[in-house]
Amino acid sequence: MGLFDKKFCDICGEKVNTLTQQKLSDGYLCSDCKKKLGSFTSGWKQRTVEDVKNHLQLREQNKQKYQQFNCSAVAGGRNNSIQVDFNNHWFIFAIDNRDYKSGNPQVFDFSQLQDFWMEQEFRTLSDSDNDGIPDRMDNFDNRQMNNGQNSFGRMNMGMNGMNYMNNMQTSMVNVPLSAQPFIRNSSSYSSSGIKEVSGIDVCFKVSDPYITGTISFSIANIGSGNQMELMQAYESGVQVMQLCQQIKQGGAQNVNQGFGQQTNNAYGQPQQPMDGYAQPQQTMNQGYAQPNGAFGGAGAAAGTAAAFWNCPSCGAQSSGAFCQNCGTKRPEQQRSVRCDKCGWTPAPGEQIPRFCPNCGDPIDANDMR
Repeated sequence: MGLFDKKFCDICGEKVNTLTQQKLSDGYLCSDCKKKLGSFTSGWKQRTVEDVKNHLQLREQNKQKYQQFNCSAVAGGRNNSIQVDFNNHWFIFAIDNRDYKSGNPQVFDFSQLQDFWMEQEFRTLSDSDNDGIPDRMDNFDNRQMNNGQNSFGRMNMGMNGMNYMNNMQTSMVNVPLSAQPFIRNSSSYSSSGIKEVSGIDVCFKVSDPYITGTISFSIANIGSGNQMELMQAYESGVQVMQLCQQIKQGGAQNVNQGFGQQTNNAYGQPQQPMDGYAQPQQTMNQGYAQPNGAFGGAGAAAGTAAAFWNCPSCGAQSSGAFCQNCGTKRPEQQRSVRCDKCGWTPAPGEQIPRFCPNCGDPIDANDMR
C-alpha cells in the first residue's frame, strides 16, 4: 500500500482521515469508531482489528451493566469522584471524560481494583534573594541587607522570614498523618524556588486487558497559601483511599475511617494533630455518603451522634463549643440542611453528613438554612 493510497476503516468501512485516524497493528479506525473506544484504554497501535471488535462488544455489554448500577457510596472532589455499588460489588470513576458524558462509564468489579494512592502536585514560588520567602510576600531584599542594611532591617527581615517559613512548613509542606500512608511520588518541581502544594490527585491501577495505564483524577486545585483548601483536599483524598480499602476487602464496611482519628498509622505511631492543622479530635467513621445519609457508621450510638455538630462556615464536624477547624462558635440551635444541588434533606433527628447521600455534593454553608 502506497503512502498516499486511500485507507478505509476496518470496522465501518468509511474512509479514514489521516489526521484523526487510529492506526492498529493490522488496520485502521476512522475518527467515529475511534471515539467508541473506552476513555481509559491505550496501546491500540499494538492491537488488532479483532481486539477492537471484542472491545466494542464489551462496551455494549457495559452499557447494560451501567443501567443496573445503583450508587451506594461516593468519595472525591466536587467534579470528580469514585462511586460504589456495594450490592453488586461494582465501582465507576465519575470523572469528566467521554465515557461518563455519554452515559457509559466503565463499570469495574471490586476484584479489578489492584492499587490506589495519592499524589501531590506542586507549584514553585520565586525567591530572588534566596531567603526562604516568596518574592510576592517578601518585604525586604536580602541582597540589600547584605550590602549594608541596618540591624533593624535585618531583625525585621529575620522575623518576617521566620514567621513565613513556620507557616510554609506547617500548612504547605507537611502531610497530615492520616494521608501519609497513601502519598507516593509526586510531580517534579524546581529546586531553585519554594515548593507549595497546588493540588491533590488520586490514582488507581485496575486489571483490564485494554487498560494498561494509571487512572487518576484531581481532588482539588489549591489556591496559593490557602490552608483551608489544602486541609479539605487532603481529607477528601483520604476518604477516597478509605473507600478503596473497603472495595479491596470486598465491601466489608469495617475499615477505620476518618481524618485525624485516633488510630495507628502506617508508621506504627499513634496519630496526633499535625502542627498547623486544627484537626477534629473525635473519630469520624466513614467520610463518604452512605445510603441512609448518616456520616458515621451504622453502629454509632445515638448519644454520640448528638454530641457532634457541623460547622456552618467550613462544614467540619466538631464536638465542643467552637469549631475545631476554623474556630466558629457552635450555633445555639442546629440549623436545617437542604442540599443546594438536588434538594435532599435529612430526616428529623438524623445526623448531618459531610456529603449529600443523593448526589455526593459536599454539605457546606451553602446548604445550611
